Amino acid sequence: MVNPAKYHLYTESGERSITIEPVYEEIAGGDLFATGRYILSEGDNSIGEIRVDGELFEWEWNGNTALPDENVYQLVSFIREYNEPELEYDFD
Repeated sequence: MVNPAKYHLYTESGERSITIEPVYEEIAGGDLFATGRYILSEGDNSIGEIRVDGELFEWEWNGNTALPDENVYQLVSFIREYNEPELEYDFD
């Protein structure tokens, strides 16, 4: 994942629109390095962070916005399986 992605999460309390934003760090030579960290937000509010390292992951929530484990697993599965959409070129 390079760009932020929207994910519609269906919870017991209703549908939530979560933005998942990957965190990159600049390394020597100006290259960007994927950290495996993803900031989660809902609207303008940051709700937490998921860190994915291969098959391992952990999460941290801000405030009272914690999600049940099954919803966290859905988010992690989405991140692992996500394919960046192809850029559309219009050469007309």
